[in-house]
Amino acid sequence: MTAYYQKFTQLMELIPYAVLAFVARIAAAVPFWRSGQTKIDGGEFLGVNWNIFSVVEKKIYLFENVFGIPAPLAPAMTHVALLGEFFLPILLVFGLFTRFGALGLLGMTAFIQFYVFPGDLLKPNGNWSLHLLWAMPLLLVLARGPGAFSLDYVLGKRAK
Repeated sequence: MTAYYQKFTQLMELIPYAVLAFVARIAAAVPFWRSGQTKIDGGEFLGVNWNIFSVVEKKIYLFENVFGIPAPLAPAMTHVALLGEFFLPILLVFGLFTRFGALGLLGMTAFIQFYVFPGDLLKPNGNWSLHLLWAMPLLLVLARGPGAFSLDYVLGKRAK
């Protein structure tokens, strides 16, 4: 049995890092992109909301009354979140300034966990496990880079 497991392990180690990094970048980008799309009020073209200057009013209400963002800051914070959820996933998917994009989304994840849902850290069924699923691919990309299937890699090769 151990010989089969060893062969299986050796086979799995042949998966290139570029594939792992690409999948990690997509996995991290999708939930943020989807969240950002729910904050945009109109401006849909080709199935994507592009009007990043128009925030859905109920999202501002949510930031203020559910997430506890002080009233004067709620509209600005909602818009900052929207901009982050719109642009940073694009950076991740294309692998452009990838570590910057990953760091920004990791910061958003930490803000959500420690400011919006701090009590969930102590609950077995709290949001912390979901936030770990967001954080892991972001940490991988931060630590090891975007991989060869990225604009960072291509542009880095051209610069040399």
